[in-house]
Amino acid sequence: MGFSSLSLKHSTIIIGTFSSIISFIAMLLTATYSEHPHELIDMADPSLIPGHHALKVILIICASISGLQCLFSILIIFGAETNRPALLLPWLIYNPIFIAIYLIATIIGVVNHSDTDKAHFVFGHLVFSTIIAGLFAWKFSIVYRFFKHLRSLNF
Repeated sequence: MGFSSLSLKHSTIIIGTFSSIISFIAMLLTATYSEHPHELIDMADPSLIPGHHALKVILIICASISGLQCLFSILIIFGAETNRPALLLPWLIYNPIFIAIYLIATIIGVVNHSDTDKAHFVFGHLVFSTIIAGLFAWKFSIVYRFFKHLRSLNF
């Protein structure tokens, strides 16, 4: 079972729905900020932010990644509804790669800012990234179990 009493199919659809909504919002925000990167620099510590051009490139890459996540999340909704396991594969391939990149970036960020006066920053990022990684692993296990179930039925 996925969510407490829901079937794997319904759990996969819920995961796809929430993931697509969150990805779409992230895509819109990063695309908007890529047009106006100075707003991010005004809100943050300027010493932590790269130059305008580098920040714009990073935001465009983030918007593209969010767009792919949105597309793949929509695919798992259709894959679950139509019992087509091939539509689950892009999401199942993309998400472990995404979480690995996320964890590597978090570790690099923590190492770069691991001064003694920033212990709260390091601890906060480690706790937050552990929670996020756990949620991703949980979502992945549900979708993967549904994928295996569909494959066992020869769909």
